[in-house]
Amino acid sequence: MTDGVARYGKVLATPGAWGFFVPGMLARFPLGMTGISILLFVSAKRHDYGTAGALSAVTAVGYAVAAPQLARLSDQLGQRRVLLSCAVLCAVGGSGFVAGVMSTATPLWVLFATAAVVGGATPAIGSMVRARWSGLLDGSSLKGTAFALESLVDEAIFIVGPVIATSLAVGVSAAAGIISALILVCGGSVLLSFSVRTEPQLKPGTRAQGSALFLLPVAVIAGVNLCLGGMWGSIDIATVAFSSAEHHRFMAGVLLGIYAVGSSVAGVVYGAREWSTPVPRILWASTLIMAVGILPMLLVHSFVGAGLVLLVAGASSCPAMIAAMMLVGDGVPASRRTEALAWQSTALWLGVAIGSSASGHLADSRGAHVAYACAAVCGGAGFFVALAARHRIELPLPEPADSPAANRPFLPTEPSAR
Repeated sequence: MTDGVARYGKVLATPGAWGFFVPGMLARFPLGMTGISILLFVSAKRHDYGTAGALSAVTAVGYAVAAPQLARLSDQLGQRRVLLSCAVLCAVGGSGFVAGVMSTATPLWVLFATAAVVGGATPAIGSMVRARWSGLLDGSSLKGTAFALESLVDEAIFIVGPVIATSLAVGVSAAAGIISALILVCGGSVLLSFSVRTEPQLKPGTRAQGSALFLLPVAVIAGVNLCLGGMWGSIDIATVAFSSAEHHRFMAGVLLGIYAVGSSVAGVVYGAREWSTPVPRILWASTLIMAVGILPMLLVHSFVGAGLVLLVAGASSCPAMIAAMMLVGDGVPASRRTEALAWQSTALWLGVAIGSSASGHLADSRGAHVAYACAAVCGGAGFFVALAARHRIELPLPEPADSPAANRPFLPTEPSAR
């Protein structure tokens, strides 16, 4: 236990780590706040849940579409320039959105346009931070611990973020949640841009052509993450349907919290030691456990049994995500790393959307247990993709000798050129 804590301590003691870890955490906290904040804000001011849901969805789609492109620009132009530009755009778009919702005379198209700007101008903070960890800890066994730490931050954001947003919107004012989210993403982005020392350096030369999505292992891991997102979206909907069928709808939050706890604890354990098991094997083993682990939910009819099943199934979630991100970070040139990582988040978001929609229809027509079967199918598909491609993602991609991408990541002690 002490050794595990020491590993996390060593990661955070890396020179320059706190300068991007804290701002990165603050800047991506709105990912767990923006959707619910918009829903509560618009429904309170316009009394229209349909419009509120559509605006929330537009923001999510805007982020999912723009994040990889912003990440690609950060690889080409540097994170600082992209972060500052996004902070300005997000502040302008967010201010216009809040003002538009407050005024009943504002046309709907203005609300949708500004909501799209808010989502599209939100930078891929998680990818930027992981790219910095990859550069700082290149070749170190502590990289897995750093990625585990970031996965735990993601877990916390999506657990605590909605609670904070709801508390602000209900307890302070309807606009408090979305305003706080905008302040966090804009302020956190600016603070992260100040951490110049750990920013991946740009190298002179010809820029890479084409999208990083078409590189291995980016495409393969994106396929796995698409399936994992589908599984998580299915579990969310199926759990709500299960709790409603058992006449205790409020238990859905408790059960999903148990699933998240299992994932978080497993993530802490993963990062607390150095693993000799190859990372591709960890990925496909984790996805297999996720898929098989959720199958008992097809037969469970009690909340105690459901809690135990979700705890076990969740325990493989965080390790799978850590392994997937590590394979992408290690398997692409340093000059393509941020974009490659951003595509994984987009794949997850798309998977969640598909899984939620499919399991929702199944829950309505066939019941919660069939919706859980959809989750198992998604997890099984992720396992087969990871297993089939395990030999293609074991080693980093070779880099052409005459390509600027062949330059190795910067050293922790090396000052930035800008």
